[in-house]
Amino acid sequence: MIFRQLFDADSSTFTYLLGDPATGDAALIDPVLEQLPRDLELVAELGLRLTHVFDTHVHADHVTAAGLLRQRTGCRTVSGASGAACSDLSVGHGDLVHVGTLEVQVLETPGHTDDSLCYRVGDSLFTGDSLLIRTCGRTDFQNGDAGQMFDSVHQRLFTLPDDTWVYPGHDYKGRTRSTIGEEKRLNTRLVGRDREAFVALMGSLNLPKPKRLDEAVPANRACGQAAQADEPASVVQIAVSEFAHLRQVRRVDVREPDEFTGPLGHLPGAELVPMGGFPSVASNWPREAPLLLICRSGNRSNKVGALLAEQGFRRLYNLAGGMLAVNEAGLTVEGRGS
Repeated sequence: MIFRQLFDADSSTFTYLLGDPATGDAALIDPVLEQLPRDLELVAELGLRLTHVFDTHVHADHVTAAGLLRQRTGCRTVSGASGAACSDLSVGHGDLVHVGTLEVQVLETPGHTDDSLCYRVGDSLFTGDSLLIRTCGRTDFQNGDAGQMFDSVHQRLFTLPDDTWVYPGHDYKGRTRSTIGEEKRLNTRLVGRDREAFVALMGSLNLPKPKRLDEAVPANRACGQAAQADEPASVVQIAVSEFAHLRQVRRVDVREPDEFTGPLGHLPGAELVPMGGFPSVASNWPREAPLLLICRSGNRSNKVGALLAEQGFRRLYNLAGGMLAVNEAGLTVEGRGS
């Protein structure tokens, strides 16, 4: 695995770049908006292609670069079910997301916020604010819950092998990584207290609110794009293994009627709007509503996506490989004729 740990000094935030040397696919975890040029430059320097951006939660101390990276590169953005509704993929505990041949396992760890996730790749664990080095994130805003934090860490993180590397979302003392074994022995907030004592401790911290809280939270619920509304949209390519995780997406099949009910069938819930009807048919559709565009192989639907992007649609997804890939994967289809 190609791996880089990056740092934003203003917010003491770690961003992580993961790359698959076999395919060149890459992901960023917790990118910071102000560091977008640095991160894109590094991806290019290493000869990688950004396919995913993972946020561990809706941050309160910095604005994510997820949405703008999606516009610039066509990558997919990933968050928890109660995280930013504008993200492409909504994942939950136990889900797997593939970045090339790299397998990213999702662990739900609510407590710091209700949407907090950790991501496990091999022997590396990216913990966001759920588990920091010798401490943990606060639990006094954004639906935080100290009891949930205690349970998440002890039941889902401290049960991992002791030699699992811990890569936190922040550090304020110059440290870069730890291990599960170290934190089970040395974490000053989480070790040596039962659940009740931990809840009492977290309730007595009396910390000042993050200085960017009022700005960052609403911006991050919009994938960090509040100030970039005029940026042209990209058509995001979605693999058949991922489209089921898309959030409340409208499925639009752009083939001809005889194809829609032909040998390949169509996706459940898909509506037929042949390619020739665009963009006029979609003129009254809401521009911010997510659209999954489908055809036989992904080529026509990608062209329709480009037309819609010119019309101001901002959340466009093309099903890579189209219905051919759906059938090859053995997924459920409807309306299959002769």
